[in-house]
Amino acid sequence: MTSEIEQSGAAPSGARLVMPIILLTIFTVPLSISGTAVSLGDIADDLGSSSTGEQWALNGYTLTFACSTLIWGSIADIIGRWRALMSGLVIFGVGSAMSLVAANYLVLDVARLVAGAGAGAVFSVGTAVVSSNFEGERRTRAFALLGSVAGLSLAFGPSLCGLFTQVVGWRFVYGFQLGCLVIACLGMPLIRRAAAHEKRYAARIDVAGAVLFCVATTLTLGGLALGSATGWLSLPFLLCTAAGFVAYGLFAWRESTAPSPLLSLRTLRNKRFSGMTLVVAVSSFTFTNAVAYLPVFFQGAYGSSPGASGAFLMFLTMPVLISPLIAGRLAARGTAVDTILIWSIALMVVGLVATGAVAEQGLAWMTFPMVVVGAGFGLQAGLIDGEALAQVPAKEAGMAAGWINTVRLGSEAIAVSLFGSLFASFAGNADHASRQGFAGITIGSTLFAAVIGLLSILLLRRGRQSETPPREQRLIARGSGPAPRRGARSE
Repeated sequence: MTSEIEQSGAAPSGARLVMPIILLTIFTVPLSISGTAVSLGDIADDLGSSSTGEQWALNGYTLTFACSTLIWGSIADIIGRWRALMSGLVIFGVGSAMSLVAANYLVLDVARLVAGAGAGAVFSVGTAVVSSNFEGERRTRAFALLGSVAGLSLAFGPSLCGLFTQVVGWRFVYGFQLGCLVIACLGMPLIRRAAAHEKRYAARIDVAGAVLFCVATTLTLGGLALGSATGWLSLPFLLCTAAGFVAYGLFAWRESTAPSPLLSLRTLRNKRFSGMTLVVAVSSFTFTNAVAYLPVFFQGAYGSSPGASGAFLMFLTMPVLISPLIAGRLAARGTAVDTILIWSIALMVVGLVATGAVAEQGLAWMTFPMVVVGAGFGLQAGLIDGEALAQVPAKEAGMAAGWINTVRLGSEAIAVSLFGSLFASFAGNADHASRQGFAGITIGSTLFAAVIGLLSILLLRRGRQSETPPREQRLIARGSGPAPRRGARSE
């Protein structure tokens, strides 16, 4: 469903500023995670050593981020995407300001919870705004640029925040974030018409569904933390996980009966949409695990310093700056999206298996496989959100974007927790790590990711056979003719 502006064919006021503002906010979200991680040592020196306080400074942001993405997406479809995004930016800014002046861990941890709740709006609502404002090749290029900027933040965020911490102090990390958010908020009135869309006035926010989803997500993520600390067969982990599954079951039942659900089950029954969300899970069990634990392995197995291991990780992260643009160019030239996603899955799986297989040979042997993994991740990073949103009605783009990011965060939390437990059991730590143990768990977890990848490919192909128009119509939908893109603007 489009706004009256879009239906009239006129370019909305401020349309040219949509991408700069959204890109600035997208850059800030990963930076808030890496900045806190890099600054923890200095934070402890300033506020005192507290394992609980430090843990919540990291995990609190991730928890509220994971809980809020789906909720923000639904809110945006109901109250309007511009209002939802502006509200999220303000909340994110308040959390960053509180972090900037925090005098103790209580204030800092609460600030991180607030910031995560606001940041959830950036990915879910921001991508929905981009999806609604671009068509054809321009839309593909826009999402490719989103992927590259996220890769830029991922690749250089830790180094940038480390420099801030070393030269100015850890508080400047949050001051820099706040400055970016203030600039974005000042620019928001300029894109108000471009970010507008036809709201679902008859719909109401599903408060009960939101509460159930937050409870389920909190229990599940809490269970993963307990499993890592107390063992995967411990009673606390089993009880917490079981309660989380029950809460998710109640959430699913609620969404099947609610008049205005947070998540339309009809959307999940779309095979192509579900297949694309599984590609996100593949990247969590490959690329995300590599980002999280390769530096630890470098330090424990090869005696690398933290700085050297972080620099060596750029073989993995640097390709993410380029691959999204390559994916966008290929799609614009007529390469089937499914083909690009299959290559993405294959490169991530084969590259990480090779990385584990040559780990015993030395650091130099791991460089090329790491580049392959990063290139594979980048191919889907700039493509998957835009193509997945094209499978749902425009009026539900916020909801769909929220679900994609929920899957992204949830699968990352599961992947990192499970791999971390295996790493501690079979590989070691930053003081001493077994090369053989690392190879075994890396190859094993990557083969599990390959199974998810095969399932995603199967869903994509079945969805294409049952729902996708013929090749000629797909080419028209990419911008070579006047016919509308299927699913992108229909009611």
